[in-house]
Amino acid sequence: MTTEPSAVMRWALVVLTVFVLQVGVFSDLRLFGVHPDTMLLLAICAGLSVGAVRGAEVGFAAGLLSDLLLQGPLGTTALSFALVGFAVGMAGDAVLRSSRLISVGITVVSSAAGVLLYAALAQLLGQRTLADPRLWVIVAIVSLFNALLCLPGLGVCRWAEGGALRAGLR
Repeated sequence: MTTEPSAVMRWALVVLTVFVLQVGVFSDLRLFGVHPDTMLLLAICAGLSVGAVRGAEVGFAAGLLSDLLLQGPLGTTALSFALVGFAVGMAGDAVLRSSRLISVGITVVSSAAGVLLYAALAQLLGQRTLADPRLWVIVAIVSLFNALLCLPGLGVCRWAEGGALRAGLR
């Protein structure tokens, strides 16, 4: 998959904008002490709207930025988000006719999977994330927020990809 230079710039703008929103707005928006993870949502929406490869690329970039703010081994979030973005892209390709409801459903399931995958990888690397008694609350709230933000996120990702989607290449 080749990417035109303007699409690379749009994706960079989107990833950085979502990162700033995550740090500046969404990290303060808490429900039961848990905030949304818009960087995970970005990886999911990229996979759903553009495909597995772009989902993995955007997921890795978004995860690497997220890793800068988290305690723990660098790259854990990047690997988690890249795998989720890729898997979502593969699942999206398997769906013959996508609808808004299917997109929201895939987002809910993949958000939960992303949080659990991160927790499992972090546990393997020495953190006590799977032992956190609030893990299921985190899974539920991140999935809920991502479901609510899914449709605007898909629109942003379609815009970022630009011409390739309009030309019918996806």
